[in-house]
Amino acid sequence: MFNVIDLPRAKPPLHRLPEAERAVLRLLEEDLRQMCSGKEIPAHAQLDPHALHDALPHAFLLHRTAPGAVRIRVAGQRLHDLLRMDPRGMSFGSFFTVAARDAAMNIVDTAFDGPAVVGLPLTAARGLGRKPMQAELLLLPMVDAQGQVTRMMGALVAAGPLNNRTYRFDIAGDAVLRHDSLNLSFAERRGTRARPVPTEFPKLRLVVDNT
Repeated sequence: MFNVIDLPRAKPPLHRLPEAERAVLRLLEEDLRQMCSGKEIPAHAQLDPHALHDALPHAFLLHRTAPGAVRIRVAGQRLHDLLRMDPRGMSFGSFFTVAARDAAMNIVDTAFDGPAVVGLPLTAARGLGRKPMQAELLLLPMVDAQGQVTRMMGALVAAGPLNNRTYRFDIAGDAVLRHDSLNLSFAERRGTRARPVPTEFPKLRLVVDNT
């Protein structure tokens, strides 16, 4: 059986980010691996903030109440700074531009429905004449107290200093969508029904690992 412990080590390179930012994403995913029993997705109650200290400014915890209805429950300080407000209670779509929001939230839904670990390169405009900010989104599904995949740990890591503005993100034009299915058995899914993984998103090349 394929599970989160066995996620392939070969991934699309995170060449857009400096090493310090890439390390944040590795820390979060490695923590998820350590929490796994080898067969089941960990529960959000297992999260240890102390173990994630270096990643906390970039990290978030999401709660999905229905497809497309995903709220931010916890958000680190860096995410506050990107939006220039406290995003707790807001839709996760608030991090994206109007043009990218529907596609981004569809991708978030596939991470819940798979369930799957998802990685996605992003960009954000910096202003006239400046190169876009480079960023990476990582989504790590988790179960609630009833064993349903309604929680999501993750991070949105943006490279470089922030100026005095609000940032909204687009999907990078040359993005490779990483989608690593966890392929739990029907019993472990506890009656949930997974949607097929879309094979096309605007401007995206999809990398799926269902081995």
